[in-house]
Amino acid sequence: MAVLVRISATGMDQATYDQMAAGLHELVKKQPGFIIHVAYQTADGFGVGEVWESQAQQEAWFNEHVKPNLPDSSAMSTEHFQLHAVVQP
Repeated sequence: MAVLVRISATGMDQATYDQMAAGLHELVKKQPGFIIHVAYQTADGFGVGEVWESQAQQEAWFNEHVKPNLPDSSAMSTEHFQLHAVVQP
């Protein structure tokens, strides 16, 4: 079952996201189960939304490639939502 992952990074700005994401975008495209990634500014920081084929695939990716590069992971919250439908072009 596909999953939507919503990550809120309180206090993160666009420059920090851009610095972290520079090496990760090409890498994530090659990860098994990855479908889409979006990023956006929020009132108190930065948000990331991703769709993966499974929560386990997303968590493995995040723990291996993203978490070690975070300036402060305590300012982050993650939510997972099981998706009913994913429509792709």
